[in-house]
Amino acid sequence: MHDVARVAGVSHATVSRVVNGHTNVAPATAQAVADAIITTGYVPNRAARSLRIRATGTVILVARENVDVFYTEPTLSPMASGANLRLSEHGYQMLLALVDSPRSEEHVGSLIAGGSFDAAILVAMTNEDPLIARLMATNIPLVTASTPFPGSDVPSVDTDNVGGARAITERLVASGRSRIVAIGGPSWAPVTRLRLDGFHQGAKNAAIAHTTVTGWTLGCGERAMSELLERYPDLDGVVAASDLLATGAIRVLNKAGRQVPQDVSVVGFDDAPVAALNDPPLSTVRGDARATGAALADMAVAQIRGQNLPQRHLVLPNDVIWRESA
Repeated sequence: MHDVARVAGVSHATVSRVVNGHTNVAPATAQAVADAIITTGYVPNRAARSLRIRATGTVILVARENVDVFYTEPTLSPMASGANLRLSEHGYQMLLALVDSPRSEEHVGSLIAGGSFDAAILVAMTNEDPLIARLMATNIPLVTASTPFPGSDVPSVDTDNVGGARAITERLVASGRSRIVAIGGPSWAPVTRLRLDGFHQGAKNAAIAHTTVTGWTLGCGERAMSELLERYPDLDGVVAASDLLATGAIRVLNKAGRQVPQDVSVVGFDDAPVAALNDPPLSTVRGDARATGAALADMAVAQIRGQNLPQRHLVLPNDVIWRESA
């Protein structure tokens, strides 16, 4: 490479940038380097390069979730599948790491900081997760399946939480519902605020109240619905931040003698398997988790290869799936 630099009349660092595919090189300079490579007969030693830059050919997907939830939650497992397939197409292997304890957090953090992976995809993490700050202190490329982390420029991919919640709420209002409540997700989840924002944008004057819960469980949906029904017995619509919360709400309404959808319309978010199996089948918002995973993989690989990202914060569209619950 020093010979190439001498013949091209550029620095060794410039040759390195051209060989490694960086785009921040003037076209004329890149051409001079390309001509010098032909002149000198330079061929990159892939094995030596791998040792020098500590490339591993492996990307780690880190999810802050326990194993039972990860494989039953409607978006996480398909997202990982989409990422794994796309990484394979790029020539990378994916390792999945579930962080569900301080011990696993320390172990995974040490592996990543120690250079065991070329990039990390971060999933299901709150903005205050201590692992994020630790990884941002390293030089490893990061990308997150969430809203952008405050105060950082870590690339992100997410479904359109605001737009999806707004669209399904607008359809609920258009169906004639005028006293609508929302069951938001946990206050610590970044998507909760976004989906509540979409609810208020779509409901406008029809919104009479919203609440948040402590978790994404059926029981949390039941408790939230019981409290809202006691406070607003004449409510006629419910927008839930997930399908499981919506299912819990329907159970409470049924026990209270409020028929769905005759008396109260209920809608959810995510199009989990429980949505179509519900009685009545649940109207919801469907995103493409596999497409999200593929986009995360593309962003991770682009950073590994030093390429510019067309968009650092990508929001993917979703669709309203209208069924019998509304």
